[in-house]
Amino acid sequence: MNKLIGEIAEIKSLERLNLIKFNIGSQIVNVLMLEMNIDLNAGKRAELLIKPTAISLSQKPCVFENSLSGKIIEINKGEILSSIIVEVSGFELECITLSEYVDFKDEVYVFFKASDVAIGKVLE
Repeated sequence: MNKLIGEIAEIKSLERLNLIKFNIGSQIVNVLMLEMNIDLNAGKRAELLIKPTAISLSQKPCVFENSLSGKIIEINKGEILSSIIVEVSGFELECITLSEYVDFKDEVYVFFKASDVAIGKVLE
């Protein structure tokens, strides 16, 4: 499981739907939650969790719910699946993808849906 630590920049709510924007270094991660069972407000820090299989990579920027720039630090290419480790704002994120699509250079964009991010715990 990938972990990022971020600070809440903004929370938008409409009925039971909540969009929480986290600062991760100089980049923003959007988290979409149906119900907030935890006490969150701007300025609090939290641990964000993302499954390696929920992350995709691209050599070019794209418009997506979460699109972060990063640098590849390791590629473990298997026969069917590959594990690619990308450094993003000081954190290491693993992307697991089909090996036949692994042809990435040094700089990449990591993208994933806002609903694929879970809040692991709120930090003091």
